[in-house]
Amino acid sequence: MAVYDPRGGGNVHVDVVLSNISVAFPQGDFVGNLLFPQVSVAKQTNKYYIFGRESWAVEPGGDLRAPGTPANEIAGMLVSTDSYFCRDHSLRIPVTMEERENADNPLDPLSDGTMLVTQKVLLVRELAMKTMVTTTANYESGLSVTLAGGQQWSDYVNSNPISDIKTGIRAVHAGLFTFVNTAVLPYQVMTQLEDHPDFIERIKYSQRGIVTSELVGALFTIPNLIVPGVGYNSANPGQTASLTYLWGKDVVLAYVPAAAGIKTPAFAYEFVWPYQGLSQTVERWWVQDRKSDLIQMCRRYDLKFVALGATSKAMAGYVIKAAVA
Repeated sequence: MAVYDPRGGGNVHVDVVLSNISVAFPQGDFVGNLLFPQVSVAKQTNKYYIFGRESWAVEPGGDLRAPGTPANEIAGMLVSTDSYFCRDHSLRIPVTMEERENADNPLDPLSDGTMLVTQKVLLVRELAMKTMVTTTANYESGLSVTLAGGQQWSDYVNSNPISDIKTGIRAVHAGLFTFVNTAVLPYQVMTQLEDHPDFIERIKYSQRGIVTSELVGALFTIPNLIVPGVGYNSANPGQTASLTYLWGKDVVLAYVPAAAGIKTPAFAYEFVWPYQGLSQTVERWWVQDRKSDLIQMCRRYDLKFVALGATSKAMAGYVIKAAVA
């Protein structure tokens, strides 16, 4: 590995200290990683197996064996493959010599620059995850619904959010025979449900009678109920800021295993090609004619739905679009 030369040698150095800052950097309300367990891979691109569901089928010939006869022979499990390609997602920022020498405590230009590029790379990742899981075309038939008018949960008279969520849970279970264990109810949705009479009626005799995410999760037996409130500026640089909630008003239900594993059904994975064992790193090098350090944060990943149905679309999740007006 090249050694960093502060005198202007130009060699790129994977800065362990700054990488640790980047990895440890709090991601605020980013929740995409809770839907996409990380899978570390040895190659930038490769294939992975998709196992069939032959074990669910009852053998037509039965399993009885008459004395002196061979047991019925069954066909093996069907195995197909899909592939991933971990693209490099990187941003850089210059830290000038003047900034470093003039910075007063608690400012730390190298650390602050690292956190800024980290935030921006992870924001792009979060947006990509959110877009994937809230696009109805990515799901098998029957695993998505778009609410409108009186169906939306902000209509406290006509809507039925409990029925809508249970419909989604049943739809996932019918195709996977596994219970939904994770739900994303964005802030804009959860704050509407807190006052919905259907929920208040269900929990009015429990504790203080106040709707919380824990009680909502308990009502549906969903242990991981996530309420993201992260926002971002969707305007282009130089334009007036346009602040919006990143996760919007769509609800996602999914089965997410505790850890990635072979022959383990899962809603989705993030395939990560590590740098020297780290999921993301910070590179730093000196540019003599700019009298600046360049700090570059890098993460190489691919986002994939894993449990796929008959048309090769997601089957371990359910999305409720426009849950509130």
